[in-house]
Amino acid sequence: MGQEMILWNAFYEYFLTKGETVRTIAVGILLGFFFFRRFGIIEKYKKYFLKISPRKWLILILFLGFVLRLAWVIWSPYSPPAAGTEDTFMIDHARDLASGKGYITAEGVPSANRPIGYALLLAGIFKLFGENLDLVAIMNVFLILPTLWLVYKIGTLVANQFVGLLASFLVSIYPTSIFASRVVLEEHVFIPMWLAGILLLILDYQKPNWSKVLWAAVLFAVGAHFRTYSFAMGLVAFFIWFVFKKNYGQAFLRLFVIQTIILLVALPWAIRNYYKMGEPILYSTYIGGAFYYSNNPISDVRYPVYPTLEQGGDIAFLQAKTEVEVNRAGKAAAWRWIKKNPSIFIQKALGRGVYLLGLSREGWIVKDNFNTIHAGRTRPPEKLISRIDRLDNDFYGVILLLSLFGIIVFFFPKAEILRKPGMAYLLVTLIYYLGIICLTLGHRKYRFPIEPIFCLLAAYGISLFTTPKPSDKKNAHAATLALNKS
Repeated sequence: MGQEMILWNAFYEYFLTKGETVRTIAVGILLGFFFFRRFGIIEKYKKYFLKISPRKWLILILFLGFVLRLAWVIWSPYSPPAAGTEDTFMIDHARDLASGKGYITAEGVPSANRPIGYALLLAGIFKLFGENLDLVAIMNVFLILPTLWLVYKIGTLVANQFVGLLASFLVSIYPTSIFASRVVLEEHVFIPMWLAGILLLILDYQKPNWSKVLWAAVLFAVGAHFRTYSFAMGLVAFFIWFVFKKNYGQAFLRLFVIQTIILLVALPWAIRNYYKMGEPILYSTYIGGAFYYSNNPISDVRYPVYPTLEQGGDIAFLQAKTEVEVNRAGKAAAWRWIKKNPSIFIQKALGRGVYLLGLSREGWIVKDNFNTIHAGRTRPPEKLISRIDRLDNDFYGVILLLSLFGIIVFFFPKAEILRKPGMAYLLVTLIYYLGIICLTLGHRKYRFPIEPIFCLLAAYGISLFTTPKPSDKKNAHAATLALNKS
């Protein structure tokens, strides 16, 4: 297929030829809510929902999310690590750190191939409790509690309590999140830190307060040492203040303060890398390789590959020996290719975003759960695994489509009643995150950190059907107050 059709081919392959079931379910849900609203069914049964206080609903949701994950951890026969996945590297690094060897490769050479944060956390657990990966899984279960609370709080702040409760409920039953509880993943720690930082920025937007900005910056800075996605969140704050508040001075100031704190927190690791490896790597030497992995003559949106010399591969990259050399050569080679092929790069980058969001999961989290089986346990029947995989896939697809509806609702001229200042933070953060993915790798597992945002946007879209129609501004204000008190 021609290079000029890369983006269309990706959209056709991952959205039009897949997801018939999820499209049907999503449309059915929206039509159901439309008719329920049209015939007054929502208003009729709303009183039963309101009989239970938001606090009690939230406690029920927290309990549900916790119990579902605990049950999965107990039932899943998975024994970390999964073959060839990142938890292998993290567990090995944690062992080395706990034993005092430092952050090294399998050959004993100083390394910075992954951010230090998660390996350091695991090393602390190993040091205190021994290499107990069941304890890590229990930690993952408990981490859903702050995640659900943060989703609820963000939804309440940018819309109303109904959106907050519905979004947190969707996250609580989200199959990917449940199945991931058994897997050793940095995202379990990264997601609540990232959401907490976003929450603080929204609070600062609604009522400016520099202490919130500073704490948000600290959370983003620490989070970037688990997953690097938060390394430039100052750009999100800058854009929001520049475009929506039109306060240009405060926009630049927030950008400077947030990015300065993120850099300061990264300095100790960078200094260590300079003395151990000869270059002040801020987070990971893997970044350069990943950048070139996706941006070269033969890569595609789904399976990036390193080209051989005959395929136009970069000589310096192919001859690189150390992590630092690979990182440096990869970045240089990728930028050279991008400058020579800007239109193809744009199509491949957008195609990676389309692939990431495509209406199929490809079973990464389900595959990991049944990759290596714990001693004394048996692998479940393939039919059951297939059904679990389908559940995971379809739930994601439905939420994605409902979140797209939520984005459309955001731009409705008369949708002001549904949102409060700060709602744009969700959209801009999503664009920021997808921008990083488009530049590097579009593996489906990288959807995990933004799936709570999908749930928030889906709940926001559904709230269109549960919000009373105001006949004028006075009634609109009253309706908003009623929703927030409910």
